Amino acid sequence: LINASFTKLTASLPKRQTSLYIQLCTGHIPLNKHLHHIGRSDTPMCLQCSRTSQENVHHYLFQCARYIRECHILQRALGRDATSMAYLLTNPKAQPHLLRYISATKRLQKTLGEI
Repeated sequence: LINASFTKLTASLPKRQTSLYIQLCTGHIPLNKHLHHIGRSDTPMCLQCSRTSQENVHHYLFQCARYIRECHILQRALGRDATSMAYLLTNPKAQPHLLRYISATKRLQKTLGEI
């Protein structure tokens, strides 16, 4: 169920970015954990870094060593709030920075196109 705050947060976004927010919130996003669950990847593990972690939204945003530079840029922009999934996905102030992070990593570009 989509609530009023989500509608307000995404009201000015293009459809593609609204879809991205829904995917980030639900975990139904083209990262290996979800892709493996639906039979589109051989492994749920992150192939972007040498970690033995499942590639889920949390890993992608906060832990993946491949995107450490992009993560630091996000943290410089938002401070401690950049480490909160809830803040990143619900606060309008985080929106441009989160979208910039996702665009900079290019991880979702093949499936979702330009963010």
